[in-house]
Amino acid sequence: MRDGEHISIPVTGVDASRSRRDGAFTDAVRRAAARLYALLPGTEREFLVSNIWLLATSLAMIVCYAFNLPDPGIILLLAVVHSALTGGWKAGLASAGLASAFSAIYLSLPGKLLRYADTDLRQLIAMTLAGFATVAIIAALRRRHLAAIRGLSRHLREARARVDVERTFQALADEAPVLLWMSDAAGRRFYFNRRWLSYTGSTLRDQRGDGWRNGIYPEDLTGAVDRYALAIRSCDNYESEYRLRTATGEYRWVQDMAVPRVSEDGRLLGYLGCTTDRTERKRVEAELHQLSARLLELQDDERRRIARELHDTTAQNLAAISMHLFILKDAARQLDARYRDNITQGIQLAEQCSQEIRTVSYLLHPPLLDELGLISALRSYTTGFVQRTGIHVDLKIHEIGRLPEEIETTVFRIIQEALTNVHRHSGARQSEVRVIRDPKEVKVIVSDEGRGIPEEKLRMLGEGASLGVGVAGMRERTRQFGGHLRIASSDHGTTITAVLPLGGAR
Repeated sequence: MRDGEHISIPVTGVDASRSRRDGAFTDAVRRAAARLYALLPGTEREFLVSNIWLLATSLAMIVCYAFNLPDPGIILLLAVVHSALTGGWKAGLASAGLASAFSAIYLSLPGKLLRYADTDLRQLIAMTLAGFATVAIIAALRRRHLAAIRGLSRHLREARARVDVERTFQALADEAPVLLWMSDAAGRRFYFNRRWLSYTGSTLRDQRGDGWRNGIYPEDLTGAVDRYALAIRSCDNYESEYRLRTATGEYRWVQDMAVPRVSEDGRLLGYLGCTTDRTERKRVEAELHQLSARLLELQDDERRRIARELHDTTAQNLAAISMHLFILKDAARQLDARYRDNITQGIQLAEQCSQEIRTVSYLLHPPLLDELGLISALRSYTTGFVQRTGIHVDLKIHEIGRLPEEIETTVFRIIQEALTNVHRHSGARQSEVRVIRDPKEVKVIVSDEGRGIPEEKLRMLGEGASLGVGVAGMRERTRQFGGHLRIASSDHGTTITAVLPLGGAR
């Protein structure tokens, strides 16, 4: 039967018997091919595989010719499909070309090669188009299938790589000597390493979300949470110190730090944090501060003692020497002029030494500070400072009354050191000193109109460096009273601000 539109395959009667014979023949051919393939050497197998399209198409042609099939299209099309599936699009095109050539010969009119009846010509065109179209469709489907497989394979490799990275990170994090944690973009912490859980004596479930906050000392909770929330809102680094409850129930000081994790498009992904125990460090720092405070106290006591000895002993001895030289000068009128000049020079040197002793004694510890208080001592000191350096000092001090002795000494020393730095480093000719008192604190402000502090040194001072004993002494004096020291500088001058609470020394 020849039909350009479809092929009918009857399954009853004689045709059914013929179909069964064809099926038995096909199975026999398949079994024979399998046996032949198993018997072939390796090189011949490779040749057979690479040229399977030729074998499949040739077998289809032989079947069509041997059984004189009236409609060979379906058999040849199956051979083309087989070749395209097993050998690729090139084998499919070769098979389709060979099948088309065979059909062109097979469907020719008897005795007239390549001459066709109208029905046979339409069937030849349909078979040719169907063969090549089938190859194109199979090739497109195969490319799509391969692309999907490659995409799935790449996705699986990436997922496997992420899993490997996460496992490696978790293994490293669990072995790290510090407490590590991770959070999402909202600040909810979802991961804590093994050392954190061991340190706090809790489980990952208890610590997740906001559960970690339950271990913070109540007085430190607000400050730590506020700083954490501020860092998240600004997508900035986070750092805080607070007391954290350990597995033994003891609260220990820790330093909590974190850096933001940001995507390529600048979106906040979360935070990676590190927490370290600072209890021993804070204990050592407290002991150092106590030692520094004690050294400053001993220094002030020693200055007071030396100043008193210079004033009461050395200065008095120099005054007595001057008196004796004056008496000697009056009694030596009959001496030679050269001797009288030597006596006069001795009197001048004694007076100069006496003046220098009084100045040194005053700088070491002004007696007015103990006798009349801070205001009188500052007025006297700034007057002498102007005379010695030529730098004008504008002293603006309100009626603050008497302060505790240690506070007055600290304020005087801060102003003394600040003015010394103005004289040595600023190059200014004008300075201002202000002392302001309120019920809770005393504020000291010393400013000048000099060249300022270089940016690099100012940054180091802001980070806690001292760059000399002067700033270190001022900072330590304010710290021992629970206060703080700020230094601001520009091309127009420098301002030092010290704030001292009136709650007493720590």
